[in-house]
Amino acid sequence: MENPGHEPVLLLEDQALIAIYIEELLHQAGFDNISTHSSCAAAAEWLQKNTPKLAVMETRLRDEPCDAIAAVLNQRGVPYIVHSVERDGSGNHPYMGTKCRWIDKPCDPDEFVKAVKECVPRRRKSAPARPGNEYQGQCDHR
Repeated sequence: MENPGHEPVLLLEDQALIAIYIEELLHQAGFDNISTHSSCAAAAEWLQKNTPKLAVMETRLRDEPCDAIAAVLNQRGVPYIVHSVERDGSGNHPYMGTKCRWIDKPCDPDEFVKAVKECVPRRRKSAPARPGNEYQGQCDHR
């Protein structure tokens, strides 16, 4: 992975200790620009001016479910990891897109870092990535 640390990662988590833990795991995966939000309203406001390289999100925050945030991420082609215990009977959440991966809480730290590295696009050093063409491959549904 070619220094993805400068590009923002959106973290949606309303439990402070879990947010701190996930931030540390994202640092281990090479990211240093993490925007953490505990409400969908704050995340939606951040998304008005920013597009993350990756998002890690709970299915529901303090103010509402994260469906609208997931829809924005899917529309922009942003890969994301759902880090939650809330699944439907099929084993997925209804708004999971094709660039989404599910990791149950609590998670194995190595599994989480591996998922982040799999979901983040790799860039070739010889050619800069073109907007809208950065993602290569898909993250699997868990």
